[in-house]
Amino acid sequence: MKPDNIFHLPGIKMPELTHQKIQELKKTAKGKLITGTPMEAFQALVSSMEIALQEQLAQYDYIQQTVMDNAKRKMLLLEMLDDHLYLEFAYHIMFIKWREQQISKAS
Repeated sequence: MKPDNIFHLPGIKMPELTHQKIQELKKTAKGKLITGTPMEAFQALVSSMEIALQEQLAQYDYIQQTVMDNAKRKMLLLEMLDDHLYLEFAYHIMFIKWREQQISKAS
């Protein structure tokens, strides 16, 4: 259930979702929102996160092509990398909840 990178930017190293990073993300407000999401709502959650990332990417491409503010482009890039990590975190939590649901059904 792990998604492919929602976007690929040449020369940009995507952050990795490690066990340590998962523990850090769980403590954030956004992480708590994701972990508190019921299983039935996860599809809508990840879909909205993917759409937001695609919109950010379009904005990034526009900024890059028009040679606008370089600082704004870098800030947007950092935001996209952070949002992409949260998307992977959401897929991870969704898988855990799905697995727990399957285990409880089997019992």
